[in-house]
Amino acid sequence: MSDRAIIDRVDASLAGDAPLPRDNGDLVFEEPWQGRALGMGVAVMGRFGISSDEFRTHLIAAIRKHPEATGESAATAYYAAWVDALEDLLRQRGIIDPPTAETLPRA
Repeated sequence: MSDRAIIDRVDASLAGDAPLPRDNGDLVFEEPWQGRALGMGVAVMGRFGISSDEFRTHLIAAIRKHPEATGESAATAYYAAWVDALEDLLRQRGIIDPPTAETLPRA
């Protein structure tokens, strides 16, 4: 995906006109965690005064780092990047600690 396409997709999603699945105007999520991730992100952004512009920068970087994998839906890739961006931003602001060897998932 080109940089312009990533930026356009993120801008659309943060503006409320996301090309995400909708039913009768409401967002539809493939899995419950996707809706929770979106809600958590919106709540955290509001709680800590994070602007959409600031979050957008992190989301663009996360989408670049997490391209859609073979067999992965666009929604799953998007929401995985959403969570990564939120974690990165919160770490950068010192709100959460960086992961340690004890907290990382084991392969």
